[in-house]
Amino acid sequence: MQKSELIMLDSPALSAAFPGKKPLERLFLGFLIVNTASTLCQNDPSEQWTGRQVSESLAYMVPTSEKTYSIYLSDTQLRVTLSADAFGLAVTSIVLARIAALNEPNADASRFRELREYVDQHPENALIWSVMTLGPHEDFISPSLIENQNNHSH
Repeated sequence: MQKSELIMLDSPALSAAFPGKKPLERLFLGFLIVNTASTLCQNDPSEQWTGRQVSESLAYMVPTSEKTYSIYLSDTQLRVTLSADAFGLAVTSIVLARIAALNEPNADASRFRELREYVDQHPENALIWSVMTLGPHEDFISPSLIENQNNHSH
């Protein structure tokens, strides 16, 4: 994808994946989805995204193209290839983790926990976990997916 092209996110799907968010918050979340997808798949992220409903209260974003996505994380030299579904699940989970970390325990954190449980059931769960973390089932996101680590207070 050329840098001048846009990535289009389905607005109702974005609302389903991140319910209860105001329009400006959804705009920011859309940016995070695009930024995370572009960081993971620098060569050719999908141009259009839609939603995939897991349950009545849980959904995630997924690229409409059914191709595979080659992921590279520079900090760990990790290279994996994910299906469109697994790529979308990883991207949405990473975004949920980022926003859940900004707030006190709330619906975002709960939704992230639910999505993590769903990742465990996915056929590509080991690959998804390897993209999301530095090692299988560690509780933090790979540093290459976080732009500015100085904003976190521990």
